[in-house]
Amino acid sequence: MKLLTMKFIKEIHKRTSIKTKAVLYVVVLIIFIYISVSIIVLSMSRKNLLMQRKQFHLSVAEKLSLNASDAIITRDYGFLLEQIRQLKSTGQIKTARVVDKRGVIIASDDIGMIGRYDKDLSELLKHKTSKLNQSSESTISLPVIIGEDKLGALSLTFNTEAEDRAFKEDLKKTILQLVYLSFVILAIGIGGAYVVSILITRPIITLSKEIESFEQEIDYSASTPENTSTYKDETEQLRHSFNHMRETLRRYLSEYKRLSEEKEKMTCLAAIGEMSAQIAHELRNSLHAITGALSGIEQSANREDLNEYIEIIKDEAYEMLSMADEFFRFAKLPVPVPKPTNIVDILDKVTDLLEPDLEDSGVTIEYERNGNIPPVMVDPALMKQVFMNLFMNSIQAMKEGGKVLLWFNTVDRGLEIHIKDTGPGIPKEIASRVFQPFFTTKVEGSGLGLPTVYKIILAHHGEIKLIESSEGAYFIIILPV
Repeated sequence: MKLLTMKFIKEIHKRTSIKTKAVLYVVVLIIFIYISVSIIVLSMSRKNLLMQRKQFHLSVAEKLSLNASDAIITRDYGFLLEQIRQLKSTGQIKTARVVDKRGVIIASDDIGMIGRYDKDLSELLKHKTSKLNQSSESTISLPVIIGEDKLGALSLTFNTEAEDRAFKEDLKKTILQLVYLSFVILAIGIGGAYVVSILITRPIITLSKEIESFEQEIDYSASTPENTSTYKDETEQLRHSFNHMRETLRRYLSEYKRLSEEKEKMTCLAAIGEMSAQIAHELRNSLHAITGALSGIEQSANREDLNEYIEIIKDEAYEMLSMADEFFRFAKLPVPVPKPTNIVDILDKVTDLLEPDLEDSGVTIEYERNGNIPPVMVDPALMKQVFMNLFMNSIQAMKEGGKVLLWFNTVDRGLEIHIKDTGPGIPKEIASRVFQPFFTTKVEGSGLGLPTVYKIILAHHGEIKLIESSEGAYFIIILPV
């Protein structure tokens, strides 16, 4: 039963908006505070009114006691009787008795009581101390004293019915003020709760809408369940939108992964087809030359012609063997064995090896040789091949001479190596294809130089990028430090 009740409460909580719950919570809180404050205020008001009534009774009794002392001394009891009649006529008292020190009543609201012995007030006169005797809320007994002498005593019984009516009227006024105050507090509280709830829920609603908008932007062709929530609680709506987006993204990523795998297969097949076509084209040219030479051998009896045809066959066979070796080297690049290496040492070796080509072409290679360049984790032999390919491309592009500039930057990802030449550069229309195998603009190029560079850099967990430049070819290599 308890479990069912908790589930029911949770379900109601989810199906109620935050604004509604905020208003309800505030109303409950205001009612609780109002009841608590009302109890405290009414209790204090009643206590204060009773205290005021008690003080009023005491002040009336003390004033009558003062008049009684004068009357006893002067034996002018008529004035005292007049005072009692006035008090009774105003409705303040019901009964009044004044006795002298013998205990005999000398003044009373009831004329028939005058001259009688009052036992109760006589007992009050026997006490050595002068004190107030209040037997009830409506009756006060008080000694009549001048200095330290007791001249008599008095007893007043007040008319509490009229006082109770006034007391109730005062309490009604207080309650009415509390009711008016509760309406004001309730209105302000509800308005404030509504405004605050709007301010709180607005970012949640905005985020939910952004999530829904994001889902609509996803190009996902598969059917997806409708993103609708039966709950009115904004946090539940946000949770529903987030879970719906998560499921949509999961399906989208699954589909994207499937399509990427298919695309990768198609790309591999396309690359293989392009490579095969390039190889077949080169082999076809060589085979045509060989076939032509063989036909010439069959038809020619001249020794010089035979030797010439044999040389053609040898050259074409050598070209075919060179192309096969180059493709084999590209396909079977060794796994790099990285070790801490100073990149300047590799550059020095490469420039030494390329010195004849640099002198013939009029190209110079310039780079820093200070000790501030951190060592990188690379395979020196493979990195030497990288720089050889890049420098040879620059040398072949700058037929009338030029410069190859290198500089270094240390970044979070590692060491950036900037390589820029002063040649004609790479046109934009072919920049995206320079790392594709067998793509080349050279008549005698194999199209495996830059793809080999790309493959070696990736094997070192690095990155190489061709940067758009207004002059010359500009590459950036990032290697792990």
